[in-house]
Amino acid sequence: MITRFKAVLIATVGMVYLAMSLQAFAQSNQEPKRNIGIMAGGIGTTTARLAEDLSRTMSGKSSVQIRAMLGKGSEQSINDLLYLRGVDLAFVNADILANIRITKPNHPALGNLAYLAKVTDSELHLLVRKDSGINDIYDLKTKKISVGNKGSGSALTSRLVMRILGIKTSTAFMSATVGLDELRRGTLDAVFFVGAKPLPLLLNIREDDELKLVGIPFSTQLASIYQQSEFLVDDYPTIVENKFVPTLSVPVILAVYNKFAKGSFRYNNLIKFSEAFLDDIPLLQKPPRHPKWKDLDLTATVEGWKRFTYFEDVLVR
Repeated sequence: MITRFKAVLIATVGMVYLAMSLQAFAQSNQEPKRNIGIMAGGIGTTTARLAEDLSRTMSGKSSVQIRAMLGKGSEQSINDLLYLRGVDLAFVNADILANIRITKPNHPALGNLAYLAKVTDSELHLLVRKDSGINDIYDLKTKKISVGNKGSGSALTSRLVMRILGIKTSTAFMSATVGLDELRRGTLDAVFFVGAKPLPLLLNIREDDELKLVGIPFSTQLASIYQQSEFLVDDYPTIVENKFVPTLSVPVILAVYNKFAKGSFRYNNLIKFSEAFLDDIPLLQKPPRHPKWKDLDLTATVEGWKRFTYFEDVLVR
């Protein structure tokens, strides 16, 4: 005879088994998480921080798992979008396409890329010694300068700006830290940096280093690619003279490959990312995430780029 205790025990075990079976069935019918690869800049860059924020915020709580990857600049990131399996999106400076149109007019990136959103801006910094006699970018003619590592966003933007303005220099490729050291030693006349202000490396410059930022006046020749910006004393207390220094900024965007067939696995990756990204924007714009997320502008159009169609349709709705 089954006692009341045994009956209750059997019923309890049965209910637990049923619950576990239902949970297993539900999990088996859930769509697996999609691994989304995002290429950013190198170690210590603003975009590396932004990509890490996406991974920490979006992974584990939505239908996507974000893999943040460190890259070597906008030029390489564009090639990664085109050819490297597992790279779905990339943070790039928007002037990369303008540079490609001028230097490589048959490049496959033209017509095959789109952007989701403008995330923030990067400013063009031009640093010289105070005793150099250089007062703006036009004084660089025939000077020896560093533009950053080859293939970097800094090298691309600074060389494109000088090309448009017709400024010819003796150009070297050096890392930001090496270039700054060579400028202090006097072996270089000027160094370019591109990044979202304030750059930590430049904040560490002391007044007795006798360095200063000089102006890059805005020109109609640059208006289709760049925007006006400025550095204030509050941005860089030790290297900004006369309250402010004029400069240019370039949009930093999330770029995607735009030719995946609708309904394909890679296309659906972009759909899932777009949906999760829009849902998580409020979280990205709160501490401890990078303050540059507050610059995110979903309504901004980017000259020379078209928006990913699905993302555009969602914004319109």
